[in-house]
Amino acid sequence: MSDIDPKGVELIRRMATATAPTCPVPKEDWSYSDVRARWATWSEKDREDFCREWSRKRTWNSDDVQILELLMAEANDCVWQYACTQTLLKHPNRERAVGFLIDLISNHRFQHEPLNYIQVLGMSRHKLGAEAVRPFYEKYCRALEAEATTGVPEDVFFGPLPSHGFFVAAGAMFEICGSPEYELAIRRYFDHPNEQVRWWAENALGVEGPTTMHRNELFKKFRAEK
Repeated sequence: MSDIDPKGVELIRRMATATAPTCPVPKEDWSYSDVRARWATWSEKDREDFCREWSRKRTWNSDDVQILELLMAEANDCVWQYACTQTLLKHPNRERAVGFLIDLISNHRFQHEPLNYIQVLGMSRHKLGAEAVRPFYEKYCRALEAEATTGVPEDVFFGPLPSHGFFVAAGAMFEICGSPEYELAIRRYFDHPNEQVRWWAENALGVEGPTTMHRNELFKKFRAEK
């Protein structure tokens, strides 16, 4: 097994040593009326920090559902993509949440692909999500065919092939449809020569294979050194 790419090592180190951001609203003080009153006064960073912290709540109440509805009306891509996309899965109306995710994917304003939205849509396991994700999956499949002739790119993170995007979309399609087609498409990369690609493949199927086990040990090491 090859060593982890330096970019992968640095990513694991950052995850293991990350500190939580300062939230502009005191913890457990998240009433709907309070958030609604403060939202217009918060900076973009304040909004992101609040949503990131609020999204970690384990127990929800009616105020939290109202806060989520407020975000669905007011928040932009930066808040959703980087702070709280997964909170949509806590919405009591799953079809409304899925429809909102599909709308985010269709109308996002990023210069990059909306992979976080695609991933969460997969986590919803709602059949409506398949039609939104399939075009991305098919596009990435076609793009990765080039590897057979051009070889494995030196940089799989930011290189010419959408390796990460493929695993996000394929993993989402597998979660939504449960079809062996998508599982097999991912498993063929379990023996890929690049360590990062192998990890993406295992992660897409939630498999703790040798690459994932290796990374987990490295994470624990960095965590202990923190």
